[in-house]
Amino acid sequence: MSGIVGYIGKSSAESILLDCLTHLDYRGYDSAGIAISNQEKIEIRKEIGRIEDLKTLLEMEPITGGNIGIGHTRWASHGSPTISNAHPLSDDQSQFYVVHNGIIENYRQLKNELITKGHVFCTDTDTEVIPHLLVQHDTGNFEETVRKVLPLLKGSFALAIMSKHQPDTIIGISQENPLIIGFGQNEAFLSSDISALLSYAKEIYPIKNGEIAILKANEIKVQTIEGETIKPEKRIIEWTEDDFSLQGYEHYMLKEIMEQPKAIKNTLEGRLTENGVNIPELEPFLKESFEYRKIDIVANGTSYHSGMIGKKVMETLLDIPVEVSISSEFRYEHGPLSEKNLVIVISQSGETADTLSALREAKQYGCKTIAITNKRRGNIARKADYTICTNAGPELAVPATKAYTTQITALYLLAIALTEKTKGHGLDRIPEMLKELHQLPEEVEKTLIMTQDAIDQFAQVTEDQYRLFLIGRGLDYVLALEGALKLQEVAYLHADAYAAGEMKHGTMALITPGVPVIALSTQKHLRDKTISNIKEIKARDAFVVGVTTIGDDDVSEIVDEVMYIPEVHPFLMPIIAAIPLQLLAYYAGTVRGYNVDRPRNLAKSLTVE
Repeated sequence: MSGIVGYIGKSSAESILLDCLTHLDYRGYDSAGIAISNQEKIEIRKEIGRIEDLKTLLEMEPITGGNIGIGHTRWASHGSPTISNAHPLSDDQSQFYVVHNGIIENYRQLKNELITKGHVFCTDTDTEVIPHLLVQHDTGNFEETVRKVLPLLKGSFALAIMSKHQPDTIIGISQENPLIIGFGQNEAFLSSDISALLSYAKEIYPIKNGEIAILKANEIKVQTIEGETIKPEKRIIEWTEDDFSLQGYEHYMLKEIMEQPKAIKNTLEGRLTENGVNIPELEPFLKESFEYRKIDIVANGTSYHSGMIGKKVMETLLDIPVEVSISSEFRYEHGPLSEKNLVIVISQSGETADTLSALREAKQYGCKTIAITNKRRGNIARKADYTICTNAGPELAVPATKAYTTQITALYLLAIALTEKTKGHGLDRIPEMLKELHQLPEEVEKTLIMTQDAIDQFAQVTEDQYRLFLIGRGLDYVLALEGALKLQEVAYLHADAYAAGEMKHGTMALITPGVPVIALSTQKHLRDKTISNIKEIKARDAFVVGVTTIGDDDVSEIVDEVMYIPEVHPFLMPIIAAIPLQLLAYYAGTVRGYNVDRPRNLAKSLTVE
């Protein structure tokens, strides 16, 4: 969450920083700001709101000249979204200028110490202690001062810093929080995400923990905190500008929903064979003896729902208990852990702070770890023992869509590989799963065609609603949880998901005439029971929309409206049935007039706990 950019070269820093920040606003859009040096002085402009608001301010109050600068787009974690709390931040003597992602965990202690020494603070942020510390420990040498201050900071953070006394230099630091150097033609960039660099650089280097990047107009140095020079191993950017463009769609969310057939195909490619599953990234792991007593799946939000699907499938196929945990709880509430636990962590961004903490916790106990992520070079991928990259391509809308379906796909591949490895009791179910996995991208494409227009019409029903219920059993219940989350974050509906059989144990009191209920019925072996639950709700005059498979007349006869989807293997139905729920959230959000790509109070990459 929050985005950092930096530029040093011969072009206008203002225009480049604004363009880069525009590509990072999915990381935070509460406020934005830039600081630019013209080699004589450093000027700051900050504004609440999105990058467009900052651009408007700069049209009225331009920064004249300057080809060195840093910028930031903020998701507020410490202090409300105000101009004073917006980054860049400086000290009370305007000597150092800082943009910051992450959390300084000991900032209260540092702030109190600095106040006793006469420093005056004017924001509610943890970030403000950094420029004050730089002033307090200033040696007269910018690099030495930064090296002196860094050990005082506890937490996970990325920083870009400028100094009034050395205005030709930017220093970048990454500590458990992403920051990337971009190498251009006689110019250099910093960014917390590759998306900001695509128009300017083809080669990058992710700054590692314990490293400092020193950017000057004529040289880029990477050193350890102790001062030892490191030769950065440059990497080619794999994504293109087309991957980050809207390509004719009105919103990224709709584009990414429609990209799911391709994204799932990419997840399967090179891993799904005619007769089995081959995951090259896991070859060393799968060659080892398998002596694990338990599998733990750990994730947040939508990724947690993916993990819940993975748990149900793995427990059906394997002879090993599987538990799924919320990342933010796992670190403090996990059961016994040892080298006999296999821990699977899931994160679209590969930077989720809670999941990183859970991963570190698991490794402290000697657990073997596998990451499922969309960023093969993210922190989580670097720290896990093994990584399965979903290869879904960039996901720029804050609500996760193709991340969800590709994570489930990756979990299915892993479940099959582990079942084949251990000769699990579900081994005889593998051939049918393999056959249908080959057809999965086509079935998702078919679902998109079948449901898009009908869901758009149903979304009109939600315009004047303030609550909605989703019900289902088994895998459909997990799907209901994900559908409710999407409606909450995109349409701001009070959407609640329930296991269908639990409605009569209290929640039925909330069912009133006309209240919308989405009843999911995609699992044949649970259909009769689900139908009974639907009848109970209909008896209270709710408006029920059924989501079921083609040819299911039993559900269609008792609901007010029905949404048909293709029938595939029961394990694959959570992917197919996710499509109409994603589309419903999208159209419900747009019909209610909301920015579905940038929901209020949310950000894409949650790099703070």
